Amino acid sequence: MLDSQSAAFAERVWEVASQLGNNAPKIADDMMEDAFPLTCSQARQEGALRMLRTGIITEVKRILRTQDDAVGQADFADVCESFAPLVKDLRSKSYFVESAAEYVAVPHLIAEPELLDDARRFMRRKGKECLDEADRLDALFAAVTSNDPDAARARQEVQA
Repeated sequence: MLDSQSAAFAERVWEVASQLGNNAPKIADDMMEDAFPLTCSQARQEGALRMLRTGIITEVKRILRTQDDAVGQADFADVCESFAPLVKDLRSKSYFVESAAEYVAVPHLIAEPELLDDARRFMRRKGKECLDEADRLDALFAAVTSNDPDAARARQEVQA
């Protein structure tokens, strides 16, 4: 996609988001046929429409996460000095709020603490899921790299 097409796509995402909210799947479903008619037609014929939709949802999420609000994070931090150090350290301009099923900009999260609570709980749960998976990978790594003859035999079977 050319830069001009990417910019037009992002602009359209924001237009649809203003009507449907920042829900990436809803936005993708609403606009993918109009944005990519030939690609959708071909993907449908090849049985790849679901994969195309997944990719479009991923791009919509990226656009929603990197939104530039009228009041940006840096500007908001200047307005509200007590939150400046905390806002400055955040890695994103918006966060997913599960109850709203959309990304919400940090200034709006601060304005509505119940949304901020939802966003932080969602991030913690996702973080815990990642740490749990890392623990399982650690256990697998320990088993695979052990000097146990069964582990060596199992590695050879997997390689065969």
